[in-house]
Amino acid sequence: MQIERIEPRGGCVRARWLGILALVLAATTGAATNHLDGADVSAAAPEAYVDVQFDTGVSAQQLRADGLPPTLEEQGFRRLAVPPGRTADDYLAELRARPDVISAVEDAPVYAAGLPNDPYYGPNQAQYLALTGAPGAWDIHTGSNQVIVAVIDSGLDVTHPEFAGRLWENQIDNKSDGVDRDGNKCTNDRYGCRYVSLTTANAALCGYTSSLPTGQVLDDMGSSPTNIGSHGTLVAGIIGAAGNNGQGIAGVAWNVRLMTVKVLDCQGEGRMPDVADGIEYAVRNGARIINVSVASKPGDQEADSPRLRAALQLAQDQGVIVVAAAGNHPLGSAQVGTAYPAAYTEFANLIAVGASNNLNDNIWAAYSNYGPAIDFAAPGNKLVSTTRTDIGLANPYAEIGDARDGYDGGTSYSTPLVSGMFALMMSRNSNLSAADYIKAARDAATPAEPAPHGQNWAGSGIINMAASVARIPMSISGAPLKDWKDVPGGTAVQAIVDGAECGSTVAQAFGRASTYSIKVKSAAEAPGCGLPGRTVQLYVAGSPAKPTFTWGGANQDLSLLGKDVSSVSPGPGALVVQQLNGQWSNIVHLEPTGNLPGAAPGLPTPWNVIYRWDPLKMFLDKPGGYRRFARLAPAYASDYLQIQQYDTYWVDAPASNMSSLNPNPPPGRTVALEPGWNNFTYTGTARAVSEALAGVKYTQVLQFDNPTNTWLSHLPGQPRYLNDFNGLFQLKSYWVFVTEPATLVMN
Repeated sequence: MQIERIEPRGGCVRARWLGILALVLAATTGAATNHLDGADVSAAAPEAYVDVQFDTGVSAQQLRADGLPPTLEEQGFRRLAVPPGRTADDYLAELRARPDVISAVEDAPVYAAGLPNDPYYGPNQAQYLALTGAPGAWDIHTGSNQVIVAVIDSGLDVTHPEFAGRLWENQIDNKSDGVDRDGNKCTNDRYGCRYVSLTTANAALCGYTSSLPTGQVLDDMGSSPTNIGSHGTLVAGIIGAAGNNGQGIAGVAWNVRLMTVKVLDCQGEGRMPDVADGIEYAVRNGARIINVSVASKPGDQEADSPRLRAALQLAQDQGVIVVAAAGNHPLGSAQVGTAYPAAYTEFANLIAVGASNNLNDNIWAAYSNYGPAIDFAAPGNKLVSTTRTDIGLANPYAEIGDARDGYDGGTSYSTPLVSGMFALMMSRNSNLSAADYIKAARDAATPAEPAPHGQNWAGSGIINMAASVARIPMSISGAPLKDWKDVPGGTAVQAIVDGAECGSTVAQAFGRASTYSIKVKSAAEAPGCGLPGRTVQLYVAGSPAKPTFTWGGANQDLSLLGKDVSSVSPGPGALVVQQLNGQWSNIVHLEPTGNLPGAAPGLPTPWNVIYRWDPLKMFLDKPGGYRRFARLAPAYASDYLQIQQYDTYWVDAPASNMSSLNPNPPPGRTVALEPGWNNFTYTGTARAVSEALAGVKYTQVLQFDNPTNTWLSHLPGQPRYLNDFNGLFQLKSYWVFVTEPATLVMN
């Protein structure tokens, strides 16, 4: 169907075009999405596609109601089949003349960036993995299943034993019944999604019948031991094949989850708009890293499309690292520039990877494209990885080689080494920014030897996995407190390791609450800083804060979230001063145990009565009442004749400061707490209420502030800033309402 051109008429043109957009798209995309069962596939599959962005009035900067950025479809991107009898150039000219079209380009082809055809199985991984520092990285971390790596390629053999338990799964749409349960327009995408445009070639050779996104992501490249194909399976194995499992090979990151995004057909060919859609799918489904071992032809400017840019911008905005192959060129070719999508330089999260020749001192691999965009290089020759299990190999593994161009490798296989490295870095600390990981990798890279062409082929250098993972900092975030109350915004927070400052930041205030987020340098970045087992001490406003943290060992995540820390006012010195308010004061008896009144010589006179709360004394047939000592009354008028050291009591005495020698209470003192109210002296080290009363079931803690004659309250579970206090301090009197009997141990 041809799209009729409508001449502009006044201000209603855009509205009219948007109004008929759905009808136009439905008519023009029918050939691309028809199911061809029982039909003549050569007649049904379109000869070419164009990639169009219509003006929908939605920009990438806008947010949807759910707070997420708009999809590529919502931004107006559509794939249109070139109508029969038309050329792509003619059709594009017509589309570009329309007022509702922002851009219209022919979709560029992409290819696997290195095709293996030399099956081999052997223990020769150590050569190139040692060159990248993988063994040293594994001493620190072997990968976490919380890190998802998307593999945009020819699919994946999900039955391969190396991937058992290591595949990302969509738990909502994991059936095979043709129902799109999660509404993401990819049906039954249990392990990922296929975005492959139907062509006459792949309809005939691969048996495809539709361009519709589907969960059919099995790798179908290759057919026999002499044509192993398996491009996506090879790439995935380099990233994340199981390690230390007694069989096959070891991937770089042994325990990551692999998401499969199939954009290449059974011949290793695809289209750039499908790559863009695959990137969007991976981002929206939680991938932290996207491996793109596919590339345009070098110098193909048609591959630089608005759709691809929009997808890469989405990845950038969501903090996803996209690792892309620089591309390969045959011997003698003049097309040596970096291929798309790796060729972009404006996306900081897009990492372009060139290949080094690990068989010759890691010099430039002569097939590897080069140019300003290259960020890193990694070995690309004779790597060993996983293959499809159904192509007749005795063992589903192969040594990668590409004899057609006189080479034995490709940037396709350098790229997953870099993706695996980033996966290890994210496993070591799962909550850094993409910029943090990339900087650590750049700082750790090994400088590359200049190439004969004199151009940039390795960027920051050859990747060094061990040094990169070792440079990952610890990150700690939470609330910075003083005496377990929020500090003002701008308060200094420092990280000290063995006396050295290894990180600093300031508190951020949000209303009455405050937060902090600090990165603590590793010893690899700053000598003397973080190493496994070392203590990290935070300081708030120049004072040491509790708790301290231990730098994690092997396979531990250095990301610590929700870690509230509090500096604590100095405890009582040799002389403890308690302030009386001239009325009833709640104080602590710090002198030795003895009989009243002589045992309380420090009380200012005149005082007449002391009241001591006893949770077991019966009063009106209920437990809980006061015992009394009346100084001027007959002995029978008192039932509290002996006062114990650390008893708490009420006294009506003149206003004054009462001083006592600090008895230095021993650790481990216990107090029996009974259901109801209990008044006790806290003799442990100053702690947060929740920590000090751990194991005690209570509903409220009170403290009577003698100087102001007011009650202060702490309710567990209430926001800090709504409580009057959040810590218990040594030799202070507290009231606690307990719901079950408990023994409080104070250390």
